[in-house]
Order: sequence, then C-alpha cells, then structure tokens
Amino acid sequence: MKGGKAPTASQKRWHDWLANQGCYLGLGPACIHHCVGSTGKHNKVEIGQWFCIPLSYEAHQGAGGIHGDLSAFDGHNLGERRKEIEKTIFNRLVAVYRRQHGEYPCPPDVLAAIENYHR
Repeated sequence: MKGGKAPTASQKRWHDWLANQGCYLGLGPACIHHCVGSTGKHNKVEIGQWFCIPLSYEAHQGAGGIHGDLSAFDGHNLGERRKEIEKTIFNRLVAVYRRQHGEYPCPPDVLAAIENYHR
C-alpha cells in the first residue's frame, strides 16, 4: 500500500462487501473509491478507510466520473456536488449492509464523523 496504513480486518471486510456490490451506478465491476483519501480524518476520527463507495473505472476515473465532471451521476437523484453524491451513496450502502447483517459496518463515532463531514 502506498502511503498511510493498511486497512484493518473489519475495514477490509467492508471494502470486500462494497466491491461485491459492483459499481453503484451499474457500470461494471467495482473498485473502491476512498471519498476523503485512505488516511482522511474528520474531528480527529479516522474515516478514510470507512468512507468508501464502489465505482467502476468509468464512474470513478472516467471523464464523467467522480473525479471528472460528474455527468455519469446525472439522473440518479444523488445530489449535485461530489461530497453530496458520495455521502448519499455511502449512506444508502450502510443501510443495505445493516439490513443484511443486523449491524453497522463501522463504529458509531465514524458514522457521526462522516455525517458531519462538510468539505
């Protein structure tokens, strides 16, 4: 892993579950997009390895992707700005995970920090 520390076992399980969901937009196999980078923090809480969403290469790094002009996300009712889109997708996936597993995928302080993240 380049920079930062490797994900913990529970973070890796979250990443694996996300990847198995496929691209959120349905555009193919997923890679993990770290919404604030893998070492991101908010209010001193490490959120980087948790605040992730599954996106295909096109939705992640393509011209219309999350790092591009966001046009791939048009019409999906996810929001207008990048962080709004990322938080909406993340929250929807957390809800699916919770329904499937009966628990949240990450600690409560992490969920609160992500909810309050505003950059």
